[in-house]
Amino acid sequence: MSTGAVLAGVIDDHETTMIGLAGAINRFSDLGDPPVKLVRMSTTVDTFIAGDRRMCHVVALDMLLADGSAPSENTAKLVAAGYKVLVFSAGNNVRHLQQALANGATGVSLKDEPVTATVDKLRRVAAGETIPSLDLAAAIEADTEFVEANLSDREAECLALYATGYALTQVATQMNVQESTVKKYVDRIREKYEQVGRPAGTKIDLLRRAVEDGLLPPILPLKKRRNDS
Repeated sequence: MSTGAVLAGVIDDHETTMIGLAGAINRFSDLGDPPVKLVRMSTTVDTFIAGDRRMCHVVALDMLLADGSAPSENTAKLVAAGYKVLVFSAGNNVRHLQQALANGATGVSLKDEPVTATVDKLRRVAAGETIPSLDLAAAIEADTEFVEANLSDREAECLALYATGYALTQVATQMNVQESTVKKYVDRIREKYEQVGRPAGTKIDLLRRAVEDGLLPPILPLKKRRNDS
């Protein structure tokens, strides 16, 4: 390993993504100074921290991991353990980016960017730089009146399905739970939104909240959609 190299880790639950990024880092690592060397990979933050004790300077962290862990908690754990964090994400949930950045991540690299850009961002984050970008700006845009409802991952999944138009029975099938469980999720979701002053008494209200929280993409006004059809 080259002296002075940036030592990087990757946390992602998609094996093909990790292998592909590993190969690309090894291929393009010497195209900058210092070189970037991938030394550790894991599918969860907990196993990454508890595993091989070789210290990494920077970690590329996926936002949605199969263990259901929250982006905010994952980022905070890594920062507390002494790692600098580069969000490595598809970028389709601004709230997840906000949570990661609020807990210490200092850059965002989208998975559809050229891998050379990701390698360069790993190098820059490791050096202590906060990387400005359109994605970063969007993720940290302040809204002083907005209050998070703090939905659990399962509640967020339920909301995204139910607000899209699925019936309770269909949501239950998709989530592999009982219909009564889905109803409890929906009731709890409404309670949480009510508690933070963002009531969602109707299904249309729930759809609005899902869009506001980045769980669903923005929906064109009906008039616009008719003109486009």
